Amino acid sequence: MGKHTKAAGRPAWSAAAIALVYDQHGFDVVPAVSESMAASSTPHSWGVFFNLTNAIAGASIIYIPHAMADGGFLPVLGLLLLCGGITWYAMNILIVLGHHHHVQSYEDLAQLAFGVPGFLAVCFFQFTFSFGANCSYLLVIADTLPVVIGRLCKMHIAHGEPVPSSQTSWYLRLVADRNICVTLVAVLVLLPICIHRSFASLEKFAGVSVLSVVVCTGVIVYECMFHKDEYVAESRGFMYDYVAVHPDIFPALGTIAFAYVCQHQTFLLYNTMSPATPRGFADISRAGVAVSVALIFALSIPGYLLFLQATRSDIFLNFTNLSDKLIQGCRLLTAVNMILTYPQEFMVARHTLQRLLNLHYAHVSVVDLFHEQTKPINQRTVWHDASDEDGGQPTLPTALSTPWHVGLTVVLLTSTLLISMADRRLGDVTSLTGSFSAVALAFVLPAACHLKLQVPAQHRRRWNDSVVPWCTITFGTFVFFVSTTTSILAIRRRHMETP
Repeated sequence: MGKHTKAAGRPAWSAAAIALVYDQHGFDVVPAVSESMAASSTPHSWGVFFNLTNAIAGASIIYIPHAMADGGFLPVLGLLLLCGGITWYAMNILIVLGHHHHVQSYEDLAQLAFGVPGFLAVCFFQFTFSFGANCSYLLVIADTLPVVIGRLCKMHIAHGEPVPSSQTSWYLRLVADRNICVTLVAVLVLLPICIHRSFASLEKFAGVSVLSVVVCTGVIVYECMFHKDEYVAESRGFMYDYVAVHPDIFPALGTIAFAYVCQHQTFLLYNTMSPATPRGFADISRAGVAVSVALIFALSIPGYLLFLQATRSDIFLNFTNLSDKLIQGCRLLTAVNMILTYPQEFMVARHTLQRLLNLHYAHVSVVDLFHEQTKPINQRTVWHDASDEDGGQPTLPTALSTPWHVGLTVVLLTSTLLISMADRRLGDVTSLTGSFSAVALAFVLPAACHLKLQVPAQHRRRWNDSVVPWCTITFGTFVFFVSTTTSILAIRRRHMETP
């Protein structure tokens, strides 16, 4: 393990705190965590479980029925199962490798495996995915919330947007306007949440978000079971509707990857556990992925069966009966769900920028920085510059200081807001972001790190540590290039067809 210069006053890791005792599976038997570290880690397993489940199924679940329309019903079901298994493998191998090699972030693990190019690659894909995901969440809010408000205020709805009458109050006109509504949500709701520094603070929001997904899933199942005849679904024959592979299967795979990817949040979630052990995380992640896959199946299957090829990128846009109170309630829950999921991806994007801006402080433990950020400002530890032989004036890492933290938060939030107002094609955002960034983060890079670093020889298994990563990286690389190319071509075709 590398040696770092320790400044006086910096929290030190004792020998016990980094001692590793493995069983036959490569997991630690007794986690050695200092009392101060344990006391500062407040989240429990349920909080991590809800954050993980929300990261997978919280917001992206509504996109999967559209992926079935693009790629084919049965093929997408198979891909959902396959990608769920790969997601669980990739998350856990990152934690196991980090545990064995004393690394505490995805980007640092890639740097250990491939040097600076690996570090920059993970940072690039982490940022582009999180940024694109946040743009898509704001798009859903903008498509959903004004319609719900307009319906509640008995406004006329035309082309999916509320049309105020001459008698409508000025403040109702404001909140029913698409751009003004999403701007108000961003400034009044998202900004106060995103200003938080720690993932631990999001567990209360994640639980509410997961609950809203369960409710929406129940409503879709109910509509499919009891009101299916009320919806017009143009069939192209049994084979095409349910069995055949459709032409846009690769953009659909990008959307699936967009939904499943959570590897970029893995270490941030892991670092909130107390105690943080690979075995404990494996149990939580297994439950989280299983519940997420079950929720995705429960919503996407009836959602697709209701509308078949007419399924839109946001399933609730297909329900045109604005007098249906259940559906309108689900629209509102969907908007709330997006609001509560947005901060998770936002914190990853900001964390990545802070790491890039603070390369001078790369020697500082990510866990130390993570715990320091959660403290009140007047209680934070200062670090000496390791290059300062004389132990000069102690300073805080620049990008973690309060002015930089607030500035990055405002800039990132404003950027995603402007893009969501400029481009209203949700399907384009999800398929391209998923094909390009999500596939690299979820499939390619974890398997590449596994092959490069490996686990200790005594714990190595041919199937787990050779066959699985090679199959994953082959699948991921193929999907990365083909899905990205086909997504770009599909976007170009749709733009050319639009008058």
